[in-house]
Amino acid sequence: MNKQDVIDRMCASGILPVFRTDDARHLLPATKAFYDAGIACVEYTTTMPNSLGLVEQGAKSLPGDLLLGLGTARDGETVERAARAGAKFIASPGCEAKMIEACQRHGLASVVGAMTPNEIMEAVRLGADVIKIFPADCVGPTFFSSVLGPLPGLCLMAAGGMTLENVGDYVTHGADVVTFLANGLEPAAYAAGDCQTITRTAARWVEAVRAARARR
Repeated sequence: MNKQDVIDRMCASGILPVFRTDDARHLLPATKAFYDAGIACVEYTTTMPNSLGLVEQGAKSLPGDLLLGLGTARDGETVERAARAGAKFIASPGCEAKMIEACQRHGLASVVGAMTPNEIMEAVRLGADVIKIFPADCVGPTFFSSVLGPLPGLCLMAAGGMTLENVGDYVTHGADVVTFLANGLEPAAYAAGDCQTITRTAARWVEAVRAARARR
């Protein structure tokens, strides 16, 4: 699967669950629970203990078409290690040239954080594949449609402050992908390893994105 395939699958499902937790007991089954809800990509952040090892475990044991990425990456060396572990995409809260260059070198999709038009333009110039507006709740849904006016064709992700009640607003205003804290979606269910509950709740997000796209 090449880089464009990864981007296409990420955008097709429209949702990126992001795991950031110290409790990895049920991480892999919970990741599979999101896949069962129709979500193609899941992110593990470097802020988790043994994040690269978890990516490697998941890449070997989870379904082959479930795409794992490493998040909160801030340098090229981390990208190199993530590529060896089996990550298919790399995400960062900001724009770091060496991170983007390493993604290009390894054929990995890059998700690059930005918050202003200048930052967006710089990320595009450096070769970012997906522009992650973060924190999105600080600018609101209309920021996306405003940016896409002068900068059409961008692949935009909304990260930060997403809820089931507001996710449709971000999608209708042009967000291709939305994120949420995966282990925080159903925290009690995650702690208990109740994957059926996680899948049911995630499916509501999938439907909310699908309905919002139909209104665009």
